Amino acid sequence: MPPRTIITGTLVVLVLVVGLAACGGGDEAPTCENPQTAPSVTMGDFSYEPGCVEVASGTELEIVNEGKAPHTFTVEADADEPEVDVPAGETATLSIPALDAGTYRVVCTYHPQMEGALRVTG
Repeated sequence: MPPRTIITGTLVVLVLVVGLAACGGGDEAPTCENPQTAPSVTMGDFSYEPGCVEVASGTELEIVNEGKAPHTFTVEADADEPEVDVPAGETATLSIPALDAGTYRVVCTYHPQMEGALRVTG
């Protein structure tokens, strides 16, 4: 095999390994050591504030996008995954369905590295 093919193949494997490591997340439980009870969550450029918000099941949560890009607030739940898509500079309301009490991962479907947590109380 010519050296150029070996180098190209090695680079492809390296990019795949680094890419998979950078994705992170996966099935790990989200952390939520200090949840904040707040009526709203603010999305910036690639962050949620508070990073972990606590709400009662069946309530509404205001989602404010102060970032320069559209973002989603997508709650990863087994059944009904509540989600709201908020354009840059806008505000939306997310209805939290009757989810089981627990902590759920929140992600932006546009930017998967943007993660937070939602703690639902009964």
